[in-house]
Amino acid sequence: MIKPHLKKWLAISLLAASFSTLQGQSVPQDYIVMDMVHHNPGEPMTETSFREPAKLAAYGYNGMVINEFKFPQCALTFDKFDKRIFPKGSEEREWALSLQKEIRQQIRDCHKQGLKCYYFTDIIVLPKRLVELYKSEICDESGKISFRKEKTWEIHRLMLRELFNTFPEMDGLVIRTGETYTHNIPYHMGNGPVDYKKAYDESIQTHIRLMNLLREEVCVRRNKQIIYRTWDFGFFHIRPDYYMAVTEQVPVHPNLYIAIKHTNGDYFRTYPFNKTLTLGKHKQIVEVQCQREYEGKGAYPNYIAAGVIDGFEEYKGKPTPRCLNDIKTDSLFRGVWTWSRGGGWSGPFLKNELWCDLNAYVMSKWAQNPSRPEAEIFDEYADKIGITPETRPYFRRLSLLSADAIIRGRGSLIHKLAATWTRDEIIGGVPRQRSMFDDIYQKNLVEEALYEKKLATALWQEIEDLAQRVRCSDTATEHYIRTSARYGYLLYAIMEQGWIINLRGYLYETKQYPVDQSAIRLAIEKYDALWKEFRKFKDRNTDCATLYFDHLGEYTYGYNAQTGANGMGDSVDHYRKVFGME
Repeated sequence: MIKPHLKKWLAISLLAASFSTLQGQSVPQDYIVMDMVHHNPGEPMTETSFREPAKLAAYGYNGMVINEFKFPQCALTFDKFDKRIFPKGSEEREWALSLQKEIRQQIRDCHKQGLKCYYFTDIIVLPKRLVELYKSEICDESGKISFRKEKTWEIHRLMLRELFNTFPEMDGLVIRTGETYTHNIPYHMGNGPVDYKKAYDESIQTHIRLMNLLREEVCVRRNKQIIYRTWDFGFFHIRPDYYMAVTEQVPVHPNLYIAIKHTNGDYFRTYPFNKTLTLGKHKQIVEVQCQREYEGKGAYPNYIAAGVIDGFEEYKGKPTPRCLNDIKTDSLFRGVWTWSRGGGWSGPFLKNELWCDLNAYVMSKWAQNPSRPEAEIFDEYADKIGITPETRPYFRRLSLLSADAIIRGRGSLIHKLAATWTRDEIIGGVPRQRSMFDDIYQKNLVEEALYEKKLATALWQEIEDLAQRVRCSDTATEHYIRTSARYGYLLYAIMEQGWIINLRGYLYETKQYPVDQSAIRLAIEKYDALWKEFRKFKDRNTDCATLYFDHLGEYTYGYNAQTGANGMGDSVDHYRKVFGME
């Protein structure tokens, strides 16, 4: 009989023993290394080589997640349930049948390259006509589709059965419950299945019942895989108590995995390593975003793979686990899921995906053999893209420095952060920064906070200098390394001047904080000059990504819906008036 305290040790030993050699690399038999392109909902599909299964196979992935926000259940006709939903000859039926053909071709393309094909699936998403016909049986008093209604559960069970009858070749589903996007599905509607704040205990029971339904219908009945994401806003994804309350009520199954972002929240550098990783009894896959939506989306150097694997600078001194190397021998660790491209909304839009490609390559190769040092894989990539051996140290140095520069320029190591003050292609202004500025003032960190931004700019200057020294056999790659480094320098120099203006101006107006008005006027002049240089630089370099915006106007996706116009440029214009520079 095995003693309880030896069970974990034995599980780890068995994990190590389960690694088999495949083309010189060690891969556990039930291990998943998969990638996804997260297209911007409602926008044109991302143009990227990562949409090609052959690219993923070449990088050693064994799975591909299709996420075009045209969910596979949207290709169903629901004929056996109710023929009125997609009547023959209707426009909506033709759309669904066309999607069926598209999905079958995608699956064939993946299988041809030896990849498993998984479909990203939002719950709840149902046909508009179905909801109209059965509204009284499936919707709550507010009109939302509700799992409080037994008919909703019945429909989902039938939907899963029809899904795998229609696509028996599909390898599995990736389930998201935290958000629901219907931008790309004109004949369907949906909403989240759980209400955490109003019905906390009920939300736990909903997850339990949904996971058990998926386990029964997909894992057991069909021998297909379910990858259940914990993503939400502050509960299942980051709270160990909530995570355990759900998962302990779902029996383990070889085909059931749980996917968890490596960050304890969204992909922010200032957030700690996820506290739910290694907890419970279910196999876990770690999600890693390679094109960081809050950090420029690859428009400038941003090498995050080293931090994810070995721990970011801000994790030093924090309790373990802090990184993937800390959990790689845990019995529950069963793979890595990279988002090679995408996340967030809108731009910047890239002409070259070098920095996303670097992150995806290193993460995928490490995941295939977690005993490999990150630096070794990095050097392999540098050789692959033609960086000359004598200048490889410069490429390595600038890549590692990018993480240092970003945490100081758009994050902070010393004060509370308004995490979304800048994101996607937006530089936010005072309304987005107010609580952060108050914290800086209360802790007497004004000069230190501004010095941190100055240091970030200095680091970007060093990155740009290093980029000039890198030589590559491919001239386009060599040029883009320099272009993207210059982009990073100009952007963060703009942010530095904006911080001087906005922080000092805000404190002058609200706290009677003494300021040198001439210094603020000089910062405004520099801010304007840097923007002029930034735009000229973009015009002169065809490989440059699209630029950020500091005047938001009516931003499409609601960034300023709650606070009004709040771009950094809007705030700077305000202080032009305050300090007599109209």
